[in-house]
Amino acid sequence: MIILIGLPKSGTMSFQKLFKRLGYRSYHWKKNGKYIGSIIKTNKENNKPLLSGFHKHDVITQMDVCVNEKHCYWPQIVDYQQLYYENPEATFILNKRDTHEILDSFKRFRNMDRRLFTLNPELISEQTDQGFIKFVNRFYKDVKRFFSGQPNSKFLSYHIKKDKIGKLRPYINLKKIRKFPKRNVNKKKRKKKNSYERQNFKGQQKNI
Repeated sequence: MIILIGLPKSGTMSFQKLFKRLGYRSYHWKKNGKYIGSIIKTNKENNKPLLSGFHKHDVITQMDVCVNEKHCYWPQIVDYQQLYYENPEATFILNKRDTHEILDSFKRFRNMDRRLFTLNPELISEQTDQGFIKFVNRFYKDVKRFFSGQPNSKFLSYHIKKDKIGKLRPYINLKKIRKFPKRNVNKKKRKKKNSYERQNFKGQQKNI
């Protein structure tokens, strides 16, 4: 199993494209029409393994959900330690991006920063732009600190703009792929939101 534990707007769709090209059964945000974050939350509430219902060869590229009061859960933030203890053989990838760029993408994607502040206020005490940036930097440090204390873990930190795809090779057979795929790249003249995001998010803020 391969599990991405970084934040959304940090290359999750690019990783999804990569793993699909490599032939993996990879899930991004939803599995069989259900939010992965909500699946994990339900498993936790029922005292089941967090990834109950997934298989050992699956890939999860985005597991959080933040659309309304019913569906707002961030397993990679609150449960990454449990995810590791329950899946010690899995490969964990902390997909990273510059914090200011994440904040900008959150703002542009239907005010995702405000949704995070409103629906999960327990995660960020300082609900400002600077507070968000501090939160992301602290999250990165906490995850790295935890995995540094797990000598048998298969963990790597991957910055989607600064790192080369070869950094993934110790844990992933990249076959003949030599470049990291780019999806949802923000361009200066970009006029439309990515169609995938529009289709999957349409109408889902009605209950906020």
